[in-house]
Amino acid sequence: MTQTQKKHTRSVILGTDWWTDCDDVAAVRIACRAARAGLWNLKGIVLNACMPDSVSSMNAFCTAEQMENLPLGIDLSAVEYGGNPPYQTVLASLPHTLAGNHAAEDGLALYLRLLSEADGPVELLEIGYPQVLAALCAHPQGYRFLAEKVSCLWMMAGNWQNDGIGVENNIARGPTSRRAAAYLFEHCPCPIVLLGWEVGASVISGTPETVPDPSDPLRMAFLAHGSRNGRSSWDPMLVLLALTGDIRKAGYAIRRGYASADPETGENRFRYADDGPHGYVVKTMPDPWYAAVLAEWLR
Repeated sequence: MTQTQKKHTRSVILGTDWWTDCDDVAAVRIACRAARAGLWNLKGIVLNACMPDSVSSMNAFCTAEQMENLPLGIDLSAVEYGGNPPYQTVLASLPHTLAGNHAAEDGLALYLRLLSEADGPVELLEIGYPQVLAALCAHPQGYRFLAEKVSCLWMMAGNWQNDGIGVENNIARGPTSRRAAAYLFEHCPCPIVLLGWEVGASVISGTPETVPDPSDPLRMAFLAHGSRNGRSSWDPMLVLLALTGDIRKAGYAIRRGYASADPETGENRFRYADDGPHGYVVKTMPDPWYAAVLAEWLR
């Protein structure tokens, strides 16, 4: 496992759709292993898509990662995204202590509780749909927490390769995600760093060479998803970028300005400005470089 020498006292909260794609599983592994290594304090995970085995499968995977007591929240109303991910069914067959989605806290309530309890800066990581964060931003106390306690929001969202214009699932999936992204980009008071579809699409992680054991829960999830030979690395690359904390050292340059999303179509756009509060990252290293770093965390 690649680790830095310095122990960190950073606090982070992870949001994820934990939906039909297995790259979320790789991302959660990195987040949990970084927490166990003392590189940050993972305060909790909020699920922003809701399917029958969402909480049970997440709790089972966190249990396998020796993080069985990690607080979980979920947006129970987030059923419009659909999907029936077989990897959740497989993971839910493993030992777990939270049975059913109602065993988790409400997602917005968990954000508010964890941020209220925080006595220092918190970083938010989002690798799924943005409606819970938008609700946090629209909540008076939540807005204050975002302004006063959240130092950065790291998001896997958007497709920025065509001069900042594009369409990507986490924003454009449905009416709720589109409106939420538009609201969040316009109103969020903390800085936002975006890793787009174009960054992770061609970087493959979770290969059988890296994770060969079929009883490894990560391998089980990838096989159930149909990604026997690995999967594009959007979500684990976002977590690793946030973990590194230094955009240049993480292998990126950043384009700064103002991100926006069309609330009807979900198309993302970017207005460039050196002093803008938003930025999207651009790779400065070849794909095998990122794949090698990810492999060290996932094996």
